[in-house]
Amino acid sequence: MHEENNELIYPEQLMVMSSIQILIADKNDPKPVGFGSGCIIKHRERFFLLSERHVTEVRELTTFLETNLPPDERGTPIQPIGGLCYFDTFKVEDTTDIREFEDLLQNGKPLDITFAEIKQHVDLLQPEMDFGAFKVNAGHKIILDTAYIAQPDKQKTYGFFGRTKQDYDGIYLKSENTLKHNLKYSSTLKHFHVFVAPELITDEKDYQGCSGAPILDSEGKLLGLACLIKRNTKVIYGFSIQECIKLLNIAIDTGMLLLLIGAFLI
Repeated sequence: MHEENNELIYPEQLMVMSSIQILIADKNDPKPVGFGSGCIIKHRERFFLLSERHVTEVRELTTFLETNLPPDERGTPIQPIGGLCYFDTFKVEDTTDIREFEDLLQNGKPLDITFAEIKQHVDLLQPEMDFGAFKVNAGHKIILDTAYIAQPDKQKTYGFFGRTKQDYDGIYLKSENTLKHNLKYSSTLKHFHVFVAPELITDEKDYQGCSGAPILDSEGKLLGLACLIKRNTKVIYGFSIQECIKLLNIAIDTGMLLLLIGAFLI
């Protein structure tokens, strides 16, 4: 359980309250055309937005956070986010020759992860939600702390929250609140943890909009970010938070957060 302002928050509630909806739109006409999720973490006394590369890397479009603030004459306020950092992987034998290293920049394989440092206060509200078995009270989104991350455990259950099935009704954007829980950890494949859903995945629309959502265990600890499903199976992939922290530490220690593109050597 998580404690916020002396109030106990259960894992399923935390899955909802820590998941932030990401909107992709033209900065000059911020009507969202792409959707995903993410979370804000506290790491080394700094704050970072985490999400998936395939959510945010849309050419010539801007990444926004859904604030849930009251609408004004322009509609519902959304918060633009810049300075997103991306990583490519390279297999190298010797990086002492910088010319060889520069050549590798042309042949890297993209990693499906992104983050940006949050340097100013961003007001993100949590609307009230009723899931039947439990409720989420109105309040503020919760920041996760990397001091409390999980190690994979087949004895625990996992889950994540996102908004799916986005559709416009005139100028109003409709979506469904979607909580995926009772997932079981199966294995780890390099940068990804593999989970098994309780039911067969037959409709990808049930998950579209969840990419980047924080995957929490039954104790409310962060294990990864939802990133991929395999249709007609029960398989869900999550980018490992352990691997993400390795990349984040590299970005902090090398000053890479000042750049748009980073390189990770393996």
